[in-house]
Amino acid sequence: MAQPAYYSMNQSGSSGPDVALIQKWLNGLPSNCSPTLTVDGKFGSLTQQAVRNFQSRSGLTVDGKVGQNTWNALYSAYAAIHGEGEQYPGIVMRSGSSGATVRSAQIKLNAKGAGLSTDGKYGSKTERAVRNFQSRNGLSVDGSIGQNTWAKLYA
Repeated sequence: MAQPAYYSMNQSGSSGPDVALIQKWLNGLPSNCSPTLTVDGKFGSLTQQAVRNFQSRSGLTVDGKVGQNTWNALYSAYAAIHGEGEQYPGIVMRSGSSGATVRSAQIKLNAKGAGLSTDGKYGSKTERAVRNFQSRNGLSVDGSIGQNTWAKLYA
């Protein structure tokens, strides 16, 4: 999957791995606002302003929200510089997380035989599948997707 599938609207007050991915993408653009955003998965005022700046420079509707058009334009701008492909969002995904990055991980787990619903919701079945994957691959078994689990899953 070259581009992470858009999952839902992200805006001020949103949180989770998709917001962290948006922050990572914004930080990866040379014309990003200063200071660099903290990749914490929390869509606060600095993230909103960076999104507005990006939308303005990209000829998009300037609303400070990341819907389908902004998501696609942001990914395309980031991928043009850093290459296409799934990117670790920069924060650990665990039970209760949701969004496109979780859905992508579910698809990868299914390719390895997990049999999950690809609904983008990190529930008990996804956690169990992650634990099984970690156990089979010599990783620390905690049921969450951190950088090491992500790297192994996407290798």
